[in-house]
Amino acid sequence: MRLSGKRSVLAPALALAVAAFGTVAVAAPASAKAPQAASLVVTGDADDPITQGQSVEFSTASGDGFNVWGTTNHLTVQVFDPPAGPWTIELSAPVGQPLAVGTYTGATENTYESPLPGVALTGNDQICSFGQTGSFTVTDISWGPYGYLERFDATFEQRCNYSTGSARGEVHVANPPAPPVLAVGVEVATSGTIDTGTGEVTVHGTVTCTAPATVYVEGGVTQTWHGQRAEGIVRAEVACTPGAPGAWTSSTPPFTSVPFRRGAVTVSANASSYDTTYDVFVSDADTAVVRLKKG
Repeated sequence: MRLSGKRSVLAPALALAVAAFGTVAVAAPASAKAPQAASLVVTGDADDPITQGQSVEFSTASGDGFNVWGTTNHLTVQVFDPPAGPWTIELSAPVGQPLAVGTYTGATENTYESPLPGVALTGNDQICSFGQTGSFTVTDISWGPYGYLERFDATFEQRCNYSTGSARGEVHVANPPAPPVLAVGVEVATSGTIDTGTGEVTVHGTVTCTAPATVYVEGGVTQTWHGQRAEGIVRAEVACTPGAPGAWTSSTPPFTSVPFRRGAVTVSANASSYDTTYDVFVSDADTAVVRLKKG
């Protein structure tokens, strides 16, 4: 961080609640991501309550910690580790519209679900107590799958209501190109075994993945015999690596009073895994008629 201007940072770390005329704690949500590179530069007039006439510069290159979160409509960039507490800039397009290259005028403090664009700069342990107005210009923005932000560059200006001074600045975020979304697949083999002594059925199959992942297989085994239905559970866990199918096996007794018998059963399997890059679950399913032999 580089700090200059007519006044030093006076406030302590941000408090944990919003006080009247006061302070605000900005805690990053669980979906916040640390960008590969980012910077935030803010300057302000002497009577702007946020900057108090000072200039600040933050960047990942200088060791400052950044978090970024939001949606294609609303983006928040936060510097979370300055001595006087976080600096945060929020920018949003009108409701139902994605942020795009262009200039947004008439922005207000309402950064969610508003027909007008939104701008909200906080820092120095200060907020605009009575709201704010402003504008911003997005000069570059690129999204990958599931709101993965590749690039974002914007300039902004904010004036707190009842203030004659403004704060202005620029924000930049850069991440690597969006990686592919994790994909998993599952197949049920058409052969299985039954232990005629215990009635336990064993079925198997394979899973595939496009990146290393733990794949969870869940499903069921059903068999109808003279109008009676036997049912069991499929459950397995596979440490999957891309390039070769990973085997899964599941054994189950019936959880019904009707026992399994040799012959055909229907096996359903759902494979799921968690994509840590995009914070989403991915899945695949397969159903097959399996011929049980004595095991």
